[in-house]
Amino acid sequence: MIARLGVLGGMFDPVHIGHISAACYAIDCLDVTVLKMIPCATPNHREQSFANAEHRLQMLELATAGYPAITVDPIEINRAGISFTVDTLSSIRLSGEAESLVFVLGLDAFNSLPQWHDWKRILELCHLLVLARSDARLSAEVAELTELTERQVESADELFSRAYGKVLIARDFNQEVSSSAVREILQSGGNAERYLDSKVQGYIIEHELYC
Repeated sequence: MIARLGVLGGMFDPVHIGHISAACYAIDCLDVTVLKMIPCATPNHREQSFANAEHRLQMLELATAGYPAITVDPIEINRAGISFTVDTLSSIRLSGEAESLVFVLGLDAFNSLPQWHDWKRILELCHLLVLARSDARLSAEVAELTELTERQVESADELFSRAYGKVLIARDFNQEVSSSAVREILQSGGNAERYLDSKVQGYIIEHELYC
């Protein structure tokens, strides 16, 4: 059984250095044994992906090949219907593969959490690691709805002192690159190599993605 399991979901359309940095940060910050990167198949509250699920999965495999603590899990791609985070976390929890489960998300995503399907149950399934820039603003309304005053902790040790429901906000993750910005560069014929793993860039060129 995995002692501490991190989960980082997203469209990864395409996967870029910001995603890998977030995964590595979470591994170091939480001392997690394994971190799963889970590509979304059918989103609930955003536009469909530009690249199909199989391409995004392959790019993730290429980008994470050199990181032994990171695994790519196609659980949402393999599951029919909308990719609800609560369903994914519930499946992982029911599998019994980990003692402690942490869902990793950005502050913008956390600020939209009350709009997610069955969001309160997420806090009954796992802890949250919220990655935030030092100047990012936390929604006061969301802080109240999530009972953040009672849930927030200041260290990984405090986080894992309980089975679930705690929130650790990391305010020194200053990574601003986005998939949409990378796509814009690629669609305009620009060079996005500074944001992409070389193998991912080669895959994009080979399959003529984001043209």
